[in-house]
Amino acid sequence: MQFPHSPHFAHMSVIPNRAYKKGHRHGPGFAIVIPAGEGFSVMWKEGQEKIFVPWHEGSIFIPPSRWFHQHFNTGPIPARYLAMHPPVQFAYDEKVDDRANNQIEYVDEDPAIRKHFEAELAKFNLTSVMPDECYTNPEYDWGLGPGGE
Repeated sequence: MQFPHSPHFAHMSVIPNRAYKKGHRHGPGFAIVIPAGEGFSVMWKEGQEKIFVPWHEGSIFIPPSRWFHQHFNTGPIPARYLAMHPPVQFAYDEKVDDRANNQIEYVDEDPAIRKHFEAELAKFNLTSVMPDECYTNPEYDWGLGPGGE
């Protein structure tokens, strides 16, 4: 979403229930607002301990600059998060635009992440809908069609 005549913009993402997004990192100033759903995010500075942040409708948090983070839906409905971006002049960093160094593919993630997610779901007698193949096949086809839609 681009705001007219403004340096501010945002994007919204939907996380299916019992699923989660890939880990990623970026520069400073991104505010994450949860308009729907419940779950948690995990955040960590590279090489350091992971911090688990529970969230629900109405929550807001700001991942620290250059910390990896990942969003997990443990609720019964699709969750949404709205990422409010900082103005480009404050957020741009050449390192941020390098996907290879700033996104963690499922095949490369710490197995403890998946185990924690599955343990959180088990508290509600739920199981993950993440396909096993996404953890072993870097070319896994999510069936999203052209452009990821």
